[in-house]
Amino acid sequence: MSEFGIESNHSTETYKQGSAGDGAFKKRLGIIATCVVGGSLVALYAVTGPFVAPALRKVCLPFVPATTTQIENVLKVLKTRSGSLADIGSGDGRIVIAAAKSGFKAVGFELNPWLVWYSRYKAWMEGVHHNTSFYISDLWKVSFSEYSNVVIFGVPQMVRSSD
Repeated sequence: MSEFGIESNHSTETYKQGSAGDGAFKKRLGIIATCVVGGSLVALYAVTGPFVAPALRKVCLPFVPATTTQIENVLKVLKTRSGSLADIGSGDGRIVIAAAKSGFKAVGFELNPWLVWYSRYKAWMEGVHHNTSFYISDLWKVSFSEYSNVVIFGVPQMVRSSD
């Protein structure tokens, strides 16, 4: 009892103060959780969007990495050739890098920015970045007249039928 005859319950007062603090903490935690989930969804879209978007185009242009055999076949054909090379739909840059190692000034055109950035990094790591260039570009909007060699691995839907 206090000197005025009123009994004070400190645990009740502490609980009331704690619940106000808990509410602010829960609100802050909710905002942080919302930001984390929202940020994760934006990041997921940014990473997967360029890989999914080509499948939604009128002509589906999926990323399919060139095999070692395909790269060797391209290099066999290029043995008797010289000049510059353009790879349309260069993907991860395998053909461009292999051509640059064989002495070509090679350029890759790709829609997917992640693959272009990866190709540039890979060319730098393999020491051929001075002989390679990679551009984010739609193959239908580029002139290939300045290149003496053009490589394209496409799907049959890309080629217009004469029907």
